[in-house]
Amino acid sequence: MIYRLYLTWFRGTLWLAQHVLLSSVGMTFQYMKLKWAPQLRFLKAMDRFNDLVVSVYVTAGHTRLMLLHDSRNEDGIKSFFQEVHELYIKIILNPLYLPGSRITSSHFDTKVRALARKYL
Repeated sequence: MIYRLYLTWFRGTLWLAQHVLLSSVGMTFQYMKLKWAPQLRFLKAMDRFNDLVVSVYVTAGHTRLMLLHDSRNEDGIKSFFQEVHELYIKIILNPLYLPGSRITSSHFDTKVRALARKYL
């Protein structure tokens, strides 16, 4: 995991959020292996747990952006993923960034939080 952001409503159940997302990683990998097509970037409602939904956005380099949420605003979630993807591209184009290393930029974190407020 190169970046992780927990919004306020998950504070008390961090272990649950981690478990649900990590259990969805394998499912996402299998889906990509069987049905991958370049136009299938946004995989809405990839997995569910009670009222929570895991949505996934896959980049061209097969990096998975995963979001655990309880909203039904698919257009907002898709826009959120697209803008976070643009921010991620800016990070990986930085010559000082080592691919696969953790993103610790406070600027990136601030921007992602602002996008979450805007779209989620």
